[in-house]
Amino acid sequence: MTINIAIADEHTLIRRGVQAMILDGAGHASDALLPVCFGISGEAASNGELMALLAQHTTDILLLGSTLIHSVKDMEGLTLVKWLAYNYPTLKILMLSSDTNPLMIRLALEAGASAYLTRNMNETILHQALHAVINGEVFVEHALMNTLFQKGKAANEALSLRETEVLRLICKGMNLTTISRRLHLSIKTVSAHKLRAMEKLNVSNDYHLYYLLTTTRMFDSAI
Repeated sequence: MTINIAIADEHTLIRRGVQAMILDGAGHASDALLPVCFGISGEAASNGELMALLAQHTTDILLLGSTLIHSVKDMEGLTLVKWLAYNYPTLKILMLSSDTNPLMIRLALEAGASAYLTRNMNETILHQALHAVINGEVFVEHALMNTLFQKGKAANEALSLRETEVLRLICKGMNLTTISRRLHLSIKTVSAHKLRAMEKLNVSNDYHLYYLLTTTRMFDSAI
């Protein structure tokens, strides 16, 4: 059985590195669990390139960088995952991210990702994830499991997907007008999402919100 894999990330080094890990690990011990052959259907450095790749080539698994450059449809991150899961229901999406926040992991899985991997994964973890999703399982790195399933709920876990996207874009320095264009929502709707998020986080003004987002590192903006 041949499994076609696409790799989407704006960084050439990451795309080529992941590809090498997949192909060089073809004889990895864990591969004996399932008789499969991995092939690379293509790579993409932007949202637009990814759309073209999926339209032209049969792809079973997508390794998707969480900060993939947007161009077509202005989608990125969790919004892109949700769109892909809806339009390509058989596609297995493995999210690649530097963000280890348990909130973001949960939201990625809820949006439709089959696996969540950090960018410091090794060949063993990558191949474990590939075989897990082939078998219809959900995979999260063992190192992240304790934070993901820790007892109790942090306040920010109550945020919806759209509220989280609005806050994440605010962290990137965008104003409400820019965010409304990015998410294809009215400014009034974006403002409502922001206000509901502030209420859930128990903050009363923008200064308090920015301080909370900065000090808690709720969203990791690192590459």
